[in-house]
Amino acid sequence: MKGVRLDHATINTDDVAASVAFYGHFLGLKPGWRPDWGVGGAWLYAADGDYPILHLLETPRNQGVSMFNHVAFRGEDLPAYIAKLREARCWFEARPVDQTPYTQVHHFDPSAVRIEVIFEEPLGADRVTSDPDIVPGRGILA
Repeated sequence: MKGVRLDHATINTDDVAASVAFYGHFLGLKPGWRPDWGVGGAWLYAADGDYPILHLLETPRNQGVSMFNHVAFRGEDLPAYIAKLREARCWFEARPVDQTPYTQVHHFDPSAVRIEVIFEEPLGADRVTSDPDIVPGRGILA
């Protein structure tokens, strides 16, 4: 895929304010605009950045469970990417990001790490998913 680049990482936190203060103090990240997704959190931007590079999601801490959520990349050619996922029979979910021109596609890598790929292209639907017989889990290549 041409044009791929790292977009952001997402971390779960049970204390959004403390996390915002931590990343502001140590990395100079600043909170900024974030769509209302019905869950607490913050998007943090680099001091001179025009898009958020760290997403914080308010989530209760579970003993023994990582607070890492996912890593996201920017991609190009949304239809080709969805076709590639279907061909490999990987579980995925694609949906538009409210109040933006972006579509996000979520799926998993072979180690069960959630991967998000963001496209500056309209999806043309509220949601597109893999075939119903494919369950979320590790991404495999057929």
